[in-house]
Amino acid sequence: MTLQKKRSLVGLAFTSPWIIGFIFLFFIPLIKTVFYSFSSIDMGNYGFDLNWVGFKNYRVTFLEDPNNLRMIISSIGNVIVSVIVIVVFSMFLAIILNQNFFGRSAARVVFALPIIIASGVIIVLLKENVLQQNMGSTETATTIFQSNGVLDFLKEMGLTDKLVYFFEGLVNDIFDVVWRSGIQIILFLSALQSIPASSYEAAKIEGATAWESFWFVTFPMVSPFLLVNIIYTIIDTFTNSTNTVMQKIFSLVSGIEYEQAAAFSLVYFILVLMVVGLVYIIMNKQLEK
Repeated sequence: MTLQKKRSLVGLAFTSPWIIGFIFLFFIPLIKTVFYSFSSIDMGNYGFDLNWVGFKNYRVTFLEDPNNLRMIISSIGNVIVSVIVIVVFSMFLAIILNQNFFGRSAARVVFALPIIIASGVIIVLLKENVLQQNMGSTETATTIFQSNGVLDFLKEMGLTDKLVYFFEGLVNDIFDVVWRSGIQIILFLSALQSIPASSYEAAKIEGATAWESFWFVTFPMVSPFLLVNIIYTIIDTFTNSTNTVMQKIFSLVSGIEYEQAAAFSLVYFILVLMVVGLVYIIMNKQLEK
C-alpha cells in the first residue's frame, strides 16, 4: 500500500463519523421529507401510509395561507440585519481580545462559553429564568432608555423613528447577539493571530495610522474568514429556534401536519441554499479583486 493511499485511508477514518451522520441524520430524512411533501399521510397499523397528492401540500401551504410568504420575507429581512450586527460585533470583540491586557484568557473563555454549552434548552432556561429574574424582562433596556431620555435624545439628533427603534431592539437583544457570536469571534481571532507582526511594522514605518492599518492590513487578511462567518451566520439565523419560520414548522410538526411541514421546510431549505449561494458568489468576487 502506497503512502498516499495510507494517508487517504487515515483521512477517511477521521471523516467517517461525519459521513455516517450525514447519511443517516440528514440525507435519508431529506429524501423522506421530499416524499412526505408530495403525499397525504395517514397513521396506519404499521406506520405511515402515504398517498400521492402532487403539489397539493405546496398549494395549501403557500396559496391558501398568505401569512407563510410574509413570514419568509420577514425572515429574510431579519437575517440581513442579524448578519450585519453579529459579524461586525464579533470582529470588534475579536480585535479587542487579540490585544494584550490583564485577564485576556478569562475574557476569551467567557466569550467561548456559548460554543461549549450551545443548546436550545439551555438558552431558553437562561432567557426565561435567569435573565427575567435578574433583569425583570427583555424590555429592561427600553425602560432604561426611556427613563434616561435616550430615545428622545436620539430623535432630537435627527434619526428617524425606524433607526431609533432599531437601536432600541438591538440593545434589548444584546444577549442573543453575544450568545450567537461565539464561533465567529473564535474564527476572527484565529485570523488575527495569523497576521505576521512584520506587516504592521511595515505599515507603521510607512506612516500608516491605526485606522489605515486596519483597512489595508487587518481587513484584507481576515477577509476569507469574513466570508466563512457571513455564511455561517446566515445559516445559523435562518435555522435558529427563535426564527418565526422555524417556529411555524415546529408547530406544524407538533400538530401532526407532517405533509405541510415537509412542504414548508423544503421550500425554506431551497431558499436558504439560494441565499447562501448568492452571498458566496458576490462575496467571492469581491474578495478576488
